[in-house]
Amino acid sequence: MSPPTLLQRHQIDDEAWNALIEHSVHPVIYAYTWYLDCVSPDWQALIVDNAQDAEINPASQRNISTYLIVMPLPVRKKWGTTIVHQPLFCQYLGLFSQKEISEEILTLFLESLNRCFAYVSVYDFHPRHTSLLQKLLPIFPDFEVRKKATHWLNLEKSHAELTSCYSHDRQKNLKKSKKCNWQCSKSKEVEPLIALFRENHAFKIQNVKESAYVLLHSLANTVLKQKAGSLQYASLRGEIHAGVMILEKNGTGIYIFNAADEIGRKGNARTFLLDRYFQRNTGQLETFDFESPEVESIARFYQSFGAECKSFISIKKNKLPFPLRQLQEFRQWVLSRLRTST
Repeated sequence: MSPPTLLQRHQIDDEAWNALIEHSVHPVIYAYTWYLDCVSPDWQALIVDNAQDAEINPASQRNISTYLIVMPLPVRKKWGTTIVHQPLFCQYLGLFSQKEISEEILTLFLESLNRCFAYVSVYDFHPRHTSLLQKLLPIFPDFEVRKKATHWLNLEKSHAELTSCYSHDRQKNLKKSKKCNWQCSKSKEVEPLIALFRENHAFKIQNVKESAYVLLHSLANTVLKQKAGSLQYASLRGEIHAGVMILEKNGTGIYIFNAADEIGRKGNARTFLLDRYFQRNTGQLETFDFESPEVESIARFYQSFGAECKSFISIKKNKLPFPLRQLQEFRQWVLSRLRTST
């Protein structure tokens, strides 16, 4: 197979791209053009299409899409150069194809990524790529490799089977939540969720930029327009105390954002909302991805629902010219010192 071609956003055929994502072996909502346009408007991609494949496989036909394999690359401009970075609300990407990715194909894409970009801030691959990447990345010394994890819950079972896998504490807290008489509702308004986060969570996280809230607002509107998710709130006497935003696409639910005030936390409102969601969607969806942050206490909370840890690979690269590389390394050192001192 020929090496992939690097395309700019305006060169990408949306219909062909989205058809491939929809019919790929491991589709994920983050990879659709409309989602990428929201979280990284200037994204690029490495692509192998039917035209490139024709010399090797003359019998290939354009049955579903003109694209055979794609690798979306969120990018931005910094220091006058284009860098690859993993944007907010986009947990992982990787390669998408109607067939399983082979070692040869993944090697070609890694070679092209390495050749085309001097700086990769962060790029996270789909968990389905983990075993293959662990085998191949040692031959790419320019990439710094890190393993991350999320938690997946199997929804291909009855709700009774699902709740039987909850930890003892989760079952106890669920019983407590039901005694609170939460009123649950769906909404098209993301502002209450953002307000809950600003007032109850933002102070615990360093450097939450206003642009993150603007992005979340835009993403919520986009997802609802595409009928690819929902906003759900838990209220008491007409006042909202907790909310969740869940993406839904290709048989997978993703716990993309949530927040709760003190009343919501004490009343286990998010446990109530999640269990209610699972009750409605067991047998309808295959998997629920908790999109776990790298916080041990939060990971334990997700595990308490019976979720399974799924590892995925993250890579970095810094081959910028020497002065820029030194400046970036110094900046990262300062940020790490600030985190450890707080």
